[in-house]
Amino acid sequence: MDFLSSDNLAGQNLLSIVSRGSAIIAELLRLSDNIPSVFYLADKADQAKYGPLLHDFSYLRSMELYENRINSDPVLIDLDEEFRESHIQLLERFFKLFESVYKYVKDLTRYLEDVEEGVYIQHRIEDILASDSGKQLLAEAYYLYGLMLTLMDNRIEGPVRERMLICYYRYKGSSDSHSAVCNMFRSSGYLPSSQKRPPRYPEDFFARLAPPIPVARMVINRLRSDDIYSQMKEWPNPEHRCTALATQAAILYIILFFVPDILHKEFATMREIVDKHFSDNWVISFYMGFVVDLSVMWEPYKAASSALKNTTETKLVKEIHRAQLERVEEQLRQLSEYLTEGILVEEFILDQGHKILNCLRNSNAAIRWTMLHRNCKNKKLRDVVSAGPNPEKILLLLMRTAQLEFKVGDLYKTLLEGKEARWNKAKEECEDRLKELSHFFSGDQMLTRATKDDKLKEWFANLATEVASLDHQDSTLAGRKMQQLAAALEDVEQFHQIETNSHVKHFLADARSFLKQMVRIVNVKEQMLITLAAIGDLSYAFDIISDFVHLMHQQIKRDPFSVLLLRATFLKLASVLELPLIRINQAGSEDLTSVAEYYSSQLVAFVRRVLEVVPVNVFLILNEIISVQTSSMKQIPSRLERAQLKEYAQMEERYKLARSTHQVSVFTEGILAMEKTLMGIVEVDPKQLLQEGIRKELVRQISMALHGILIFSSGKVEEFEARLEELRRNLDGFRLSFEYISDYINLYGLKIWQEEFTRIVDFNVEQECNVFLKKKTYPWDSRFQSAAIPVPLFAPVDDHSVSFVGRLLREILLQTDSHRTLFLTSHSGWFDMTGREIFGIRTCAILHRSLGTAGIRGLDKTISFMIVRDLNDVMRFYRRQVLEGLKVLLPELQSELNPTTTLPAMAARIYSNALARTNRLWPWLSEVLARIGQAQLLRRHFAAELNFMGKLDSATLSGALEVMNQALLSDIAMHYKQPETHAYPSEEKQLLPQLAPFLDALGLSCPMLKIYVTTEPLEGVACFIALFVISLAPILSYNKKLGTLLVKDRNLNLDGSTLIVGVATFLRQFHMSNTHKFIAYLAQYVRCQIIISAKDAKLQELPLEVNNILIFLGEFCRYGEISRSLVRQHLPPYVFDKFPVQ
Repeated sequence: MDFLSSDNLAGQNLLSIVSRGSAIIAELLRLSDNIPSVFYLADKADQAKYGPLLHDFSYLRSMELYENRINSDPVLIDLDEEFRESHIQLLERFFKLFESVYKYVKDLTRYLEDVEEGVYIQHRIEDILASDSGKQLLAEAYYLYGLMLTLMDNRIEGPVRERMLICYYRYKGSSDSHSAVCNMFRSSGYLPSSQKRPPRYPEDFFARLAPPIPVARMVINRLRSDDIYSQMKEWPNPEHRCTALATQAAILYIILFFVPDILHKEFATMREIVDKHFSDNWVISFYMGFVVDLSVMWEPYKAASSALKNTTETKLVKEIHRAQLERVEEQLRQLSEYLTEGILVEEFILDQGHKILNCLRNSNAAIRWTMLHRNCKNKKLRDVVSAGPNPEKILLLLMRTAQLEFKVGDLYKTLLEGKEARWNKAKEECEDRLKELSHFFSGDQMLTRATKDDKLKEWFANLATEVASLDHQDSTLAGRKMQQLAAALEDVEQFHQIETNSHVKHFLADARSFLKQMVRIVNVKEQMLITLAAIGDLSYAFDIISDFVHLMHQQIKRDPFSVLLLRATFLKLASVLELPLIRINQAGSEDLTSVAEYYSSQLVAFVRRVLEVVPVNVFLILNEIISVQTSSMKQIPSRLERAQLKEYAQMEERYKLARSTHQVSVFTEGILAMEKTLMGIVEVDPKQLLQEGIRKELVRQISMALHGILIFSSGKVEEFEARLEELRRNLDGFRLSFEYISDYINLYGLKIWQEEFTRIVDFNVEQECNVFLKKKTYPWDSRFQSAAIPVPLFAPVDDHSVSFVGRLLREILLQTDSHRTLFLTSHSGWFDMTGREIFGIRTCAILHRSLGTAGIRGLDKTISFMIVRDLNDVMRFYRRQVLEGLKVLLPELQSELNPTTTLPAMAARIYSNALARTNRLWPWLSEVLARIGQAQLLRRHFAAELNFMGKLDSATLSGALEVMNQALLSDIAMHYKQPETHAYPSEEKQLLPQLAPFLDALGLSCPMLKIYVTTEPLEGVACFIALFVISLAPILSYNKKLGTLLVKDRNLNLDGSTLIVGVATFLRQFHMSNTHKFIAYLAQYVRCQIIISAKDAKLQELPLEVNNILIFLGEFCRYGEISRSLVRQHLPPYVFDKFPVQ
C-alpha cells in the first residue's frame, strides 16, 4: 500500500501534521510583518508611555507589585484599558500562533510514539523511512518544526514574544497550555540585529521541547545516503550535485541542530554530509530566500567547521569562483544564441531539446551560486566572491534564462496539446507514401516505365500496414518499430530498381522524414515540463532578489519595453509557491487558500515594487509639465488680436510640453504591452498594475505636499492664509497636469485624483481621531489603507497632532480662540480686538479651494471627535465634582426652587449661598463649554460652505438630496404620530446610513441638533447649568454695536456666543425635558430679580443680571433652534421680548 494512500492512516496523519506545519509558517511570516512597534519599546516616548504596561517574564515574579503600580494610577488604568481594546485581537492571534507551534511538536511527538507502540499496524519508523513518501514527510516534519523556531527567533524577537505573552496573560488569564507556551518561547538571548550569538545557540532553543532525538538521527542518516526527492535525474551532471540536493541540504542544516553532537563530535558523518551537499557551496537558502553562511554558522562546532574547511579553503574558493565566472559568460553567450529571433521554433525544440535543457541547467546552477554567495558573511571569503560577476550580469543571466524557460515551456505546451493530431497527420502521410510506392511497383500505373515487382509491392504494402498499426500511447514500442522501419527504408534504396529511380527515392526520403518526425513527436512528454519546473526553481531567491530591484529599475529606465523580458522573470519567481503548498494541497487542507493568498500577495507586491519605477518616472516628468503649465504657459484669451498670435504661440514652451508628454507615453507603453500574468492564484493585469502604480505615486506626492506645506509656526493669520494659498497653487498645478497626461496613459485622471485625495484625507482623519478613541485603528487595519497603494504616515511634527489634519484644525482653533477673538453673528465670523476678520466665510472659501469638499469634511469629522471628548469630560466632571462633591447642596437647592412656577422665599439668600459654594467649579466649566461652542460654530461654518458650493457645483444633486431628506423626516414624524399606519424606514435596506454621508458632504445637517454622546440621566443637571449661567450674569455685558454678549472680566476673556452655544450643545445631549427645566430655572431667577428690584424705587431699568439672562435666553433659543414660546411659558412676553430676535 502506498504510504500516501487515503486508506493508509499512518501516512495521512503524518501528511496532515506536515501540511499544518506549512500553514503555521505562513501565518508566522504574515503576523511578523504586522507587529505593532510599541512592543519593541524602541524609542524613549514608547518606553515612557507604555513601559509600565509592557513587561517581560520578570512580571511573573512580582505580579502584585506590577498590578498595584498600574491600579494606583488612574492615567495608567485608562491607558491599560485603551491598550487592551486596541491590541487584544492581535494578541489573541499571536498567542494562537505560539500555541499552534507547541501543539505541532506535541502532535508530532505523539505520532512518533504511536508508531513505536504499534498503533499503526505494519508501520515502524524503519518502514516509513524505507518509503519514498514516508522519508520525505518525516524529514519535512522535523525540518518544519526547526524552521518555525528559527523563523520565530528571527522575525519575532524574544523580548517581543515575552511582552506579548505577558499582555495576553494579563488580559485573558491563564490557559491549559499557557505555561508550556511561555516556557517554550521565552527569550533565547538571540537578537537578529546583534552581531553576537549566545553560547549554545540555537541547539539549546531547539532542545526546549524537542521531538524524539533517535528518530532525528535516523532521518539524518537517510538524508546522508539517499536522494529523497529524486532530483539527481533532473540534474544528471555530477557538477550540479549540490544544486540538485539543495532542498535536502536545507533540511539537513535545520535538523542537525536537534542532534548537536553530530555537529560537535562526529567528524566522519559531517565530512560525508559536506562532501555530498556542500562540496562547492557554503551559503545556502534554508527556506524561501532566508540565507545562512555555513562558514559563520558552523564555526562553534568542531566537526562541522572541520568538514567545511575543505570547501572554504581559499584556493578552492578561488577555483570555484573562477569556474562560475566562466560559466556565467558562456551561458550568456548560449542564451543569446537561443533567444535570437527565429531560432526557437517547434522543429528546433524537438531536435535540440536536450541541449537546451543542459543550457538551462548550467544557467540556473550559475544563477543560484552567484546570487547566494553574494550574501557571504565571512569577510575572508567575501573578498574573493565579491570580485565578480557584477550584479548586472547576474540579472541579465536571470532574465535571459527565465525568457528561454518561458518560451521553451510555452512551445512544449503547444506541442503537447497538439501531439495526437501531429502524430496522426505524420502517420497518415507516411502511410500514404508507402501505399503509393506499393501501387507504383504493381505495374498498373499508366504513363510510367515502372517494372512490375510483386515482392516490392507486397513489401511496401506490409510497411504501410505496420505504420498504420503504430500507437503513440506506447511510446517505447512505437519508437523501436519506427527506428526499424526507417532503417529498412534506408536499406531498400540499395536495390537496383530503386537506386536508378529518383522519383521512388524521393518518396522514400519523404517516408523516412515523416517517420523521423513521428519519432520526435512520440518523445514529446510531460516529463519535459516537470524537468523545466525542477531546474527552474527560484524559491531560494524569494528574499534576496530584492537586492536586484534597483537594477531592474535602471533597466526599465533605459528601455521601457524590458518589462516584457521581466515578465518571464516574475513567472519564474512564482515557483516559490510550490514548496509551501504541495503538502497542504495533498492533504486537502482548508488552509490552502489563505496560504496561497499570502505568498501570491508577496509575489504581486514584488512585481509592484519592480514596476513602480514607471509611475515614479512619469511623475518626475509630470513635474516638468507642471512647471511649464503653471509658470511659462500663458492662458489664451477668448478674443485675440492677430498681432499677438506670436506672443501667445510660445513655441519653445509648447515643444517642452509635447516632449515631456511623449516621454510619459513611452514610459507607460512598455507596461501596457505586457500580457495578463497569473502569479500564484492572483492574476496580474498590467493595466491595473500601472494604474495602481500611478495611484501610489500620486498618493505619495499629495501626502508630501499636505504634510510639508501645512506646518504653522507663528500663529498669525497671515501665515495661516499664505500656507493655504500655497497648498492651493501646488495642488491645482498638480491636478491640472495630471488630468492633462491622463489621456496619454489611458487613465481617468480626474476620477483617480478625487478618489485618492478623499482616501488620503479620510485615512489621516482616522489616524488623528485615534487620539480620542480607546480602541485604536492601526494603519494596517484601516479601511482607507491599501497594501498596493499605501497612504504614507509621516512622523508627527508637534506633540499634539498626528497628521496635517490635526495641525490644520488646531491652527483654526487657535485663530478662533475665544481668548483672542469674538464671534459676531451679524458678520458670521471671528474678529480680533482691532476689528479685523480672522476667520469667516472668506476663510472657509479659501479652505475649500485648498482642500476641497473632502478636506472640509475631514476637518468637520475631527472636530466632532473633539466635541465628544470635551462633552465626556464635562460628564465626568459633573459626576465627580457635583454628584459626589455636592451631594447635599444640589438636592437642597432643587427642593427650595421647586416648583419653578412659584417664587422661593428668601431667593437672594438661596442664590448667593449656592453661588458661593460652587464658585470654584465655574472657571474650568466655562473654558470647556466655550471650547465646545467654538467647535460647534466652526462646524456650522463648514456646513454652510459645503452647502453653498454644493448648490453651485451640483445643483441637481443638492436639490434631490434636500427633497429626499425632507421626505424621510416627514415619514419618520408621521410614524411617531401614527405608528399603526406609517412604518419606520426599513433598517434592512440601510437607507438612512447610506443617505447620511451624502447629506454631510453637502452640509445638509445641523450641528446644533446632533447628539454626540449617550449618557444616563444626570440628576439635577438642568439646575446646575442654570446656576452656572446665573453666575455669569454679573460679569456679562451686552454690546449693542457688536450685537453680542461680552465678558467684562479680563481674566476670563470668554466669548459670550461660544458659551451660549456650548451650553445649548451640552443640554442637547439629554432629554428635552432638561432644556425645559433649564429655561424654567432661569425664568424663575429673572422673575425673582424683577420682584426684588421693584422694591427699590430708584431703579428705572431692569437689573443688569436680568438683561443679560434675557439676552442669553434669546440667543440660546436662536442657536439651539428652540421655539421662543418655551420661554414665554415662564416669562411674560413684554419682559422677554424686550430683546427681540435679531
